[in-house]
Amino acid sequence: MASDDEEKIGIDRTPLFALVREITATHLFVWTMQPSGSLQSTKISLTSVGQKVSDAARIMDQNLDQAMIMLNAASVAFDTAVQSWEGKARQSEQALKHSAKPGKLSQVVAKHNQVRPRLAPVKSVFRRAVSTLQNAQIETRRRDGVVPDDIMDEE
Repeated sequence: MASDDEEKIGIDRTPLFALVREITATHLFVWTMQPSGSLQSTKISLTSVGQKVSDAARIMDQNLDQAMIMLNAASVAFDTAVQSWEGKARQSEQALKHSAKPGKLSQVVAKHNQVRPRLAPVKSVFRRAVSTLQNAQIETRRRDGVVPDDIMDEE
């Protein structure tokens, strides 16, 4: 009988590493105008999201199901952070619309618009990483006889 190490399925970690890079490169800054008229940014941190993905990559050989749970939790945390950023950015822009500083509004909108194109690629890499782990789960279960071979044909 083969040992567990010999039966491990090789899982491509590339999507997880790419995901950590994308999360690290994404900065959710909300820009607001101070009473003095200067602009100030507040950052919504994604550090814990990247850490969850790194932790999932670290444990996936020992516990693929737990790694999948962690990756899904990271995805939810990312979506929550993005929703928070979008709400705060929109609120800041609305506040500036009602101020007497239209130039500041265009500056803030331009800064927020630098963030928006970064979000879809991160979500795409999340989907690719989740898909990679789901396929590994199916392959592991198929190999262990838990999932029939024809389930792979249905996808």
